Amino acid sequence: MNASSQASSRGALLQMLLGASVISSSAVFVKLVQIGPAASAFWRMALAAVILLVLLGQPWRRGRLRHWRPEGRVLGLVMLGAAFLALDLWLWHRSILYVGVGLSTLLANFQVFVLAGVGAIWLGERAGWKLWLGLSMALVGLALLLAPGWEHMDARFRIGVAFALAAALLYGGFLLAFRAAQARRGKTPNEALQWWLCLGSAAMLGAIVPFGGETLLPASARDWMILTAYAAIAQVLGWLVIGRAMPKLPAGVVGLCLLLQPLLAYVWDVLFFHKRLGGVELIGIALSLAGIFLGLARGDQPLFGPRKDAGEAEDSST
Repeated sequence: MNASSQASSRGALLQMLLGASVISSSAVFVKLVQIGPAASAFWRMALAAVILLVLLGQPWRRGRLRHWRPEGRVLGLVMLGAAFLALDLWLWHRSILYVGVGLSTLLANFQVFVLAGVGAIWLGERAGWKLWLGLSMALVGLALLLAPGWEHMDARFRIGVAFALAAALLYGGFLLAFRAAQARRGKTPNEALQWWLCLGSAAMLGAIVPFGGETLLPASARDWMILTAYAAIAQVLGWLVIGRAMPKLPAGVVGLCLLLQPLLAYVWDVLFFHKRLGGVELIGIALSLAGIFLGLARGDQPLFGPRKDAGEAEDSST
C-alpha cells in the first residue's frame, strides 16, 4: 500500500470513528428533550429534511430538480421504508424512556440478526458460522443483562424491552426497503432519497402524534435547540460521514467501529443519567457487543451495520 492509500485508509477510519461516536448521542437527545417520544421523532425527521434540502441537496441549482424526483416505483419503496422507520422510531423512543439509553440502543442493534435471517431464509444468502455464533453470544449476553432481575422489573421496563426488540425488527424492514430503492434510484442522488425518506417519516409521525395525547410543538427554546441538534448531529452529520467512509474500509473494521454506538450509549447513560452497572451486566454487555460484531463482520461485506438512524442504507446498516 502506497503512502496515498494509507492516508486515505486512515482518513476513512477516523471518519468512521467520528461518525459512530456522533450517532451514539441519539438516545441522549431523546432522553433530554421535554417532549413526547413520537413528537421528538417527528422533529428529528422534519428538521433533518430541512437541513438536507438547504445544505446538501440544493435541487433548484444547476438544473438538478428533475433528478430529485424519483420514479414511482422507487418513491414507493422509499415510502415503504419511511413507514417502517416511523414505527421503528415510535417504539425506540419509548424504549429509551422506559429502559434507558444504553440498553435500548443495544437491543435495537439486534436488527443485524433480523436482516441476516431474512437474507438466509428468503434471499438465499449463506449465513455462516460467524452469524450463528454471534447470535448465540448476543442472546447469552442479553440473558445476563435481563434474567437475574427480571422478576423484579416493573411492567414499564418489560414493555420497554419488548419495544426495543420490535424496533429492531422494524428497522430491518426499513433497511431492506430503502436498500431496494437505492438499487433502483438511477440518477436520483442519495441525498434526494434521504430527503424523501425524512419527509415521509415526518408526515407519518406527525399524523400519529395527536392520537398519543402528545403536544407536537416544543414548549421552550431549550427543547428547540435539543431537537435541532438531534436532527443535525444524529440524523444528518453522523450518517453522511459514515456512509462515505464505509466503502473504503474492510468489513471487520467497519463492524468494530460501529460498535462504538451501543458502547458509547452505555457510557453516556452512566455519565449523564447515573446508570449503575454491575459485574454481571458488564459481562452481558461485552458478550452482546461481541456477538453483534460477529454478525456485522460475516462474509466479505458488512451486514448493513448497527442502528444508523436512517443513514445511507446501501453503504451502511441506527
